Amino acid sequence: MAVTHRNQIGDFSYSVSANIATNHNEITDLAGSDNMIQNAGDNVRWILKEGESIGSFYGLKTDGLYTQEEIDAGRYYYYGRAPQAGDIKYVPQREGVKYACDLAKGESTANASITDDDRTIIGKDVPDFTYGINLSLQWKNWEVSAFGQGVSGTSVGFESEQVFAFMLNSNPRKYHLQRWTEENPNAHAPVPRLYGGTSMDEYNKHFSDNQLFDSDYFRIKTLSLGYMVPQNVVTKWGISSLKLFLTAENLFTLRADKVMKDFDPESSTGRGISSLGTKSVAFGVNLSF
Repeated sequence: MAVTHRNQIGDFSYSVSANIATNHNEITDLAGSDNMIQNAGDNVRWILKEGESIGSFYGLKTDGLYTQEEIDAGRYYYYGRAPQAGDIKYVPQREGVKYACDLAKGESTANASITDDDRTIIGKDVPDFTYGINLSLQWKNWEVSAFGQGVSGTSVGFESEQVFAFMLNSNPRKYHLQRWTEENPNAHAPVPRLYGGTSMDEYNKHFSDNQLFDSDYFRIKTLSLGYMVPQNVVTKWGISSLKLFLTAENLFTLRADKVMKDFDPESSTGRGISSLGTKSVAFGVNLSF
């Protein structure tokens, strides 16, 4: 749906247009095939499943991080190893999975373990809504124009050095300063404890909703200011027209994410190496003889 409004009041004129579109998709038939799990990177996964949306993330649900009290009481689940305080608390989706403390003597730890069978749909990277707005203002020889766009109802999944400190010899990011530490034992810290790039870090790298970030945004894609030098001035200079303009791109963004904060919400799912995005400002001259 799109609407446009134009008007002129004396030397001032303006035009405003806006559009919005909804997006609903559903996989209705896999022609008898089983659910299809697709790689979206090294560990990010999508799933094609009847009744669900294309772009559905398939991973583990989480409930914050383990506290030392939970570890001491045995109220945890194994996942290859026993977790420590500050590790991600993965939530089993199968019935009957026990806490470690509830295992009988000699009972297998498999009965208190997270497995791939606990994966489920945890989000999607296809927006529910896309929208945009165009604004144009003119007054005498001045003009201002702006174009903005946004999306709602979507997430992006990151992996590798974008979320994991020291991955592939990468430097930690400002995002990692929010991590769990013994001095900051926050069970809801967005970043689990770090082990300095050792094998212990692998526990927290299983794809989960901890790697999903809200990518809803509204962004001023372009903002331009122009000035047409009066005709009686430029003719004295031996030219027919002269326009000066200043254009900025991606100058201002409102984002829904409050966790990583510094990624470009238009980033694609994956490693997000170029995730910070770019801003630019350009000055130009349009000259005619």
